[in-house]
Amino acid sequence: MNSVIISLGSTILGLLIAIPAAWSMAFVPGKRTKDILMWMLSTKMLPPVGVLIPIYLIFRDTGLLDTRFALVIVLTLINLPIIVWMLYTYFKEIPGEILEAARMDGATLWSEVIYVLTPMAVPGIASTLLLNVILAWNEAFWTLNLTAAKAAPLTAFIASYSSPEGLFYAKLSAASTMAIAPIVVLGWFSQKQLVRGLTFGAVK
Repeated sequence: MNSVIISLGSTILGLLIAIPAAWSMAFVPGKRTKDILMWMLSTKMLPPVGVLIPIYLIFRDTGLLDTRFALVIVLTLINLPIIVWMLYTYFKEIPGEILEAARMDGATLWSEVIYVLTPMAVPGIASTLLLNVILAWNEAFWTLNLTAAKAAPLTAFIASYSSPEGLFYAKLSAASTMAIAPIVVLGWFSQKQLVRGLTFGAVK
């Protein structure tokens, strides 16, 4: 349950932030848009251990350690650059004239994003959602360092079978199989949507 709440929560929160951000970068770019995109991508190269201590101390002082909310926030921030980049590439493939026509018909900014842009980018949004769920589900570094028992997801459950007193291969294999099974099933049933989204705009 912790894994489901954390992965879905971080994905939904990330999409709520990334969709308006990607829209502004794709259709109302500024002088620094490319620089911001490159900076966001560069943050993925930062070793997580380099910022572990500040984040740990902040969560400790605010009482957020070992809570689902803390992991949702952290995983959202970690995966946000990928979400924005993917949505940005999908949005760039949508003709801006369609959005201009919606404005001429009296659509407000939010109506344009929600009722015009989002339905047209469903394949891209779906593939972004699926990829982010997988990344959040498999995240181990932050879940092991920011949780203990209350908010521990499946990655912490699997790690609990690693002990200096012995290696429990049977239990470790069973726990690992249980952890990857939902993602395998999800990927199997959504592979057509995922491939369509990842190749969206690739073939003219």
